[in-house]
Amino acid sequence: MANKPDDPAMFAARQQYTHPPGILVSDHYIQPYGYSCYRAQGTKDWLIIYTLSGKGRIHNGASGYLSCTAGMLTLVSPGTAQDYFTEQGHVWDKMWAHFIPRLPWMDWIPSSNTDGPIFQLHIDKESSRRAIESAFSRVISYRLYEDSMLRDELTLNALEEVILLVASQNQSKKELDSRVQEVLNIISRDYMDQILIEDLGKKVCLSPSRLSHLFKEQVGDSIMETLMKHRLKQAEPLLQYTLRPITEIALAVGFHSPDYFSRQFSGHFGVSPSNYRKKCREALRIESVQ
Repeated sequence: MANKPDDPAMFAARQQYTHPPGILVSDHYIQPYGYSCYRAQGTKDWLIIYTLSGKGRIHNGASGYLSCTAGMLTLVSPGTAQDYFTEQGHVWDKMWAHFIPRLPWMDWIPSSNTDGPIFQLHIDKESSRRAIESAFSRVISYRLYEDSMLRDELTLNALEEVILLVASQNQSKKELDSRVQEVLNIISRDYMDQILIEDLGKKVCLSPSRLSHLFKEQVGDSIMETLMKHRLKQAEPLLQYTLRPITEIALAVGFHSPDYFSRQFSGHFGVSPSNYRKKCREALRIESVQ
């Protein structure tokens, strides 16, 4: 790790692949000085980091770097450049998760409260710290849960608990505009149908441009990106737990082109639908013989 983490030459050297495919990927890292991660384009999902001890630094756009110290929760929205590292002289002990939120979470996930795109909240109360650490530990431990059919739901439920605990601690709670909430409800209910921004605008009495701006401002993703992620999220368990053809799955979740579905799935999760299904089948086979 260089002493000048903003050196462009170091940016290129530190470029990393996003993370393994999946709706939710999590882990517990204890990393000494020298650990770093840089993703120029960020990721297509959210990143949440909770620091247990030590100190890390994370880049926050034009405002520079933020510190990640014990009790600090950091939330990075999709598409935000990710550049973080362990501070010199420290060991950074943190729990983290990359996730695609359930649509109801959007009313709880906070907007940036810093001079850049990142949200940070220091958890002051010891009882609140213990609650967040306990819930986050379950997010990570459920990766090893034997019943793969329940594993994803248990993991998402534990992360939902983390999100709710953060929302309860955040003094500047975000309240979604009712028109944005209505669009989220439509996406959740009608994702398998054709959804056009023009039609959504008519339903909530806003022009397409105004609705698009308001939605992006409050949710962090565009309307179509949110719809895309929700459709892909619905497709994942169908790939994991059914034998339905990939073409049929694509049509069932709202994609009219199986090839387009495959490209989008690969772009979001780093693996094609067929290979993702193969990996899941291999994991189930290993579980069955253990």
